[in-house]
Amino acid sequence: MSRAVEAMIAEQFRRAAEERSCYVPLGDDAARVRRALSRRVAGGSVVSPARGLFADAGEWDDLRPGERSLWIARGLEALHPDWVFCGPTAALAYGIDVSDDLVGRVHVATAPGRHGSNPRTLVRHPVLDGRDPLGGVVDVDGLRVTSPGQTVFDCLRWTDFPRGLGVIDSALRQGVTCADELAALAQTYATRRRNVERVLAALDWADPRSENGGESIARGRMLLLGYVRPELQVEVPRVVEDGRPYRADYCWVRADGLVILGELDGRAKYVEEELMGGRSIDEVLSDENIRGSRFTLYDVSLMRFGFGVTEHPAEFARVLDEYGVPRRGTPLALPDGAPMIPDWDSLRRNPR
Repeated sequence: MSRAVEAMIAEQFRRAAEERSCYVPLGDDAARVRRALSRRVAGGSVVSPARGLFADAGEWDDLRPGERSLWIARGLEALHPDWVFCGPTAALAYGIDVSDDLVGRVHVATAPGRHGSNPRTLVRHPVLDGRDPLGGVVDVDGLRVTSPGQTVFDCLRWTDFPRGLGVIDSALRQGVTCADELAALAQTYATRRRNVERVLAALDWADPRSENGGESIARGRMLLLGYVRPELQVEVPRVVEDGRPYRADYCWVRADGLVILGELDGRAKYVEEELMGGRSIDEVLSDENIRGSRFTLYDVSLMRFGFGVTEHPAEFARVLDEYGVPRRGTPLALPDGAPMIPDWDSLRRNPR
């Protein structure tokens, strides 16, 4: 490959990265450039996540799964300007939390009767119908996607309850859609779309106080196991330093007065820039340890668990049982809807 072609490809990769897209060779020289890039793919310095799309291998490795999905979608739109993206792909464009399990393929909306998918890269959904109130195409950061309501509605229909909670909690928290809109869509399409009951189930348990998708998915798995719905982001007063109260991810108050605080030790808390607040990983871990120790100044049961344990129901249930989290309908469970806000003054271990 000539130096001129090398320089041209490097520049095209740079421009594509600025647009958060894969590079798509177009124009009169496209065939020659694709051949040159294919040789680089064979050599490992370039990746081709979909036919006709390319990216620098090092840069691609640094992307999170959701970012990769959007890079592919933007590259595909360069090839197919009339395409509309839907479901998890559209949700990513709106900034909604989407489980990595749902973004391995790009989701494209089509008119009814049009099918055909690539099992490795692409799945098509016949959800575009101009007669439906769901219809509508929105341009989000240069990407053509289904409307906010349809996007969330479809995500909930196409995934399980815990991952659906991750989507709807995030969408409600960010104001992408609202519960009333989703309820109206579920009523309208109760007999015309599949799995509408999943939308209703997610609506019943949705809570925009959840801070991230991992916390929502973990809560969904608790609920499926039959445990009481926890209070979220409960404030715990500081008693050593001045400052804003700490917050616990989950909180349960039992009928016998026992208070259980739950903390999800998720990877995102230690690597996401927006959650790290400019701190290093060591500083974040130190702050988390200090925060956890402050909780023990109160007479509470403090349960910390990793996200991985939530993927194993029997093991997760053992953890929840060991810490005394009550199951719904048992004597230790407060009535449904009862607030579970602890009386922190009475729980101080060393009251002044």
